[in-house]
Amino acid sequence: ATNTAPGVSTPPPLFQSSATHIRKNISSFVRSSGVKLEGKCNGGALVGSKAMASTMTQRGFSSSVTDPTAGMLNPDYEYERLRTNVTTPEDAVNNILYNTPNRTKGPEQRRVICALVNNHPGVLVQVTGVLAARGFNINSLVVATTEVPDLSRMTITLNLKKGSNFSQAIKQLEGLVEVWAVLDYTETATLERELLLIKMAHHPPGDDGSEQSADEKMKRHAHRAAIKSLAEIFKADVIDVGSQDLTIQLCGKSSRIDNFVKLMKPFGIIESSRSGSMTIPRSRITFGDEAEEIQMEYDGVDVTMLPPG
Repeated sequence: ATNTAPGVSTPPPLFQSSATHIRKNISSFVRSSGVKLEGKCNGGALVGSKAMASTMTQRGFSSSVTDPTAGMLNPDYEYERLRTNVTTPEDAVNNILYNTPNRTKGPEQRRVICALVNNHPGVLVQVTGVLAARGFNINSLVVATTEVPDLSRMTITLNLKKGSNFSQAIKQLEGLVEVWAVLDYTETATLERELLLIKMAHHPPGDDGSEQSADEKMKRHAHRAAIKSLAEIFKADVIDVGSQDLTIQLCGKSSRIDNFVKLMKPFGIIESSRSGSMTIPRSRITFGDEAEEIQMEYDGVDVTMLPPG
């Protein structure tokens, strides 16, 4: 923003590489100039910038703000329909409707299976060979020994096309000599965790770090602050820092890892490594006689529902 009104200090520059820095500068400028910000919501800096631009134009300001997250957001998202501090039921319902994303069902279905196998050489090749022979692509595969040294646990995640006969593949896996059991966790209440190690650059994309001017140093500082701020939101930890990059560790569900990587892309990813998804069933919650009543309800036979005779 360029200040053309007398008596108001010029705001600090807005850097396209840091959404956090943009929001801080907008808030600082609003407080110093008395400009009224119409609202702030999930659109972040973009919504605030549009509201601020209209108000600044009326006060004699000219503004030009570029949203660095525009490429990551849904282009069909209608920011103009967002309203804050609504007072009528119609506006409240409109906010809810326009802010609720449509649930899209893709042509592929995510399946998670667990195979308990002997800890012998060549077992992994046999299991992956069965899946490859049927044309199934493995999305992630985690193998490690259990509390029993001779028993290994495989957690396999696949993306299958609708209509795939996956049950036959499970039966074929169970028929292998080295396989004890195969469990399908797709429809089971489970706990899923995955580990991510991602290395981020200290400087914004397009900056090789050679220039040492005050403006460039300020941009790099804002760039690092934005990365650390985003990592704190996802409860990620900075585990290593170098002169040109830093390494972040994040543990969570696979979908959470995917979203974190997408949000980190504009800041410049050097490299990343994922462990793959690990899954275990959730624990049951029962209290005393409640378990017996539930068991009797499932095992008992309702005589009135039987046919005559």
